[in-house]
Amino acid sequence: ETESQNVVAMVPGIDENLKNEVVIVGGHYDHLGMGGPGSGSRAVDTIAVHNGADDNASGIAAIIELAEKMAAEKSNKRSVIFAAFGAEEMGLVGSKAFTSKPPVETEKMVGMFNFDMVGRLDDKTNGLSIGGTKTSKETEDILNEFNTGFELAFSPEGVGPSDHASFYLQNIPVFFISTGFTE
Repeated sequence: ETESQNVVAMVPGIDENLKNEVVIVGGHYDHLGMGGPGSGSRAVDTIAVHNGADDNASGIAAIIELAEKMAAEKSNKRSVIFAAFGAEEMGLVGSKAFTSKPPVETEKMVGMFNFDMVGRLDDKTNGLSIGGTKTSKETEDILNEFNTGFELAFSPEGVGPSDHASFYLQNIPVFFISTGFTE
């Protein structure tokens, strides 16, 4: 047994009509460590350092940048909760704890953006994978409208091997953003 924590901050919304709606921006800060049996590694027979730069320091870096920008601009209409989840690699423990005892009612959560493994963007293909694109009617239209030149690969599922699944299971639309799996 071990303990883990989630790190959570909020930037309140400024629109009187929308500030009670909440968008979650999250990702996990743990990684596989030394690998081996029970680690979640796809190479369970390999006991060696499994560097966490892409999985998932890259996602946490993206979240911190977004939080800094939103906190400085103070122009977001909806409230935004930024969450760094612990123990994702051990079975989504942190995000499950967050959704079981949320800081705001889940009914107020209108969407969850999960940044997991976003550190390997290929300049040649500019490919971005987005899961959860059928978890709301508008998702794919919104993503295509605001796409700034990425080659988008959509996946409709809301359930998957990352923290967004905990939110989808609470009927919250999700966006699982990744640049691909680490080899």
